[in-house]
Amino acid sequence: MTRHTQDDQQATCERHPLQRHWQTLDAAVRPLTAAINVYRAIPQRQLRNIGPWCFIDQMGPVALADYDQFDVAPHPHIGLQTITWLFSGQLLHKDSLGNEQPLLPGELNLMTSGHGISHAEQVDEAAEKPLHGMQLWLALPEHKEDMPPAFEHHRELPLVKLPGVSARLILGSYEQWQSPAKAGAPCTALALYSPRPSTLTLQLKPEFEYGLYVCDGQLRVDDEDSSQSLHKHQLLYVGGQRKQLTIALGTDSQVMLLGGEPLAKPLHMFWNFVAYDGARIRQAHSDWQQGHARFGRVANYAGTRLSAPAIPTAVKW
Repeated sequence: MTRHTQDDQQATCERHPLQRHWQTLDAAVRPLTAAINVYRAIPQRQLRNIGPWCFIDQMGPVALADYDQFDVAPHPHIGLQTITWLFSGQLLHKDSLGNEQPLLPGELNLMTSGHGISHAEQVDEAAEKPLHGMQLWLALPEHKEDMPPAFEHHRELPLVKLPGVSARLILGSYEQWQSPAKAGAPCTALALYSPRPSTLTLQLKPEFEYGLYVCDGQLRVDDEDSSQSLHKHQLLYVGGQRKQLTIALGTDSQVMLLGGEPLAKPLHMFWNFVAYDGARIRQAHSDWQQGHARFGRVANYAGTRLSAPAIPTAVKW
């Protein structure tokens, strides 16, 4: 997914020590296509990342009548993994490795960009329900940021046993459960759905920092420090140094738990590129604009690829 504002384009994810403080953010509305917006929880000025998670987007619901307006043209990535997960509807992923993969609700598309990849996202004409889902970015650690690009599709993901909710482990680990997808960094991405009001205690890793994003419904979080109530399109950053966290979900609530180890050093983000050295972003930007082979070509796409926005002269990295 793409289409950033000027502020999003120039994000720098700073390294910071683990803290227990809470921070609540409303997701910002951002254009995805000329006619469709998404809700972007991070990056924002107030919070750039949660561990290696540097991008949280919620798309839709997009009505069936508007499906023909959802068409994200070929664009590049470096230094990250994209995680695409649907609640409803269907998407079609196409990339420069030759993959053409439909995505259904409950399945996972995991794309590792590494040295460089390009892809497009289109609606699947076979869809029968509104398009609604998430796309997340996980920054690769510095020693992996130049790894070869790859793509994985997983039809089945672990069902985590938690009281009163349906929980799927999308990426990383949670207690004894492990996602089959190859995470580029230690992390957790757990999707929670509560059909009726439920209260449960999440088990956390003290060395991780965590955030909870409300995709739909209501969420209340309580611990010995404070309590917080959240609604749809809100993100709660809960920091780290915690072993447990008690949460209460309302009827028909969808919540995403995201966690991971803090970044070892500041991460720079511009457009669809992330890197620990700004020179890598400038080189990727130049290579994409010049049609360099590192990003390949997305076959079977009837349209023009996206052009990268100019890097402002004021950028310091």
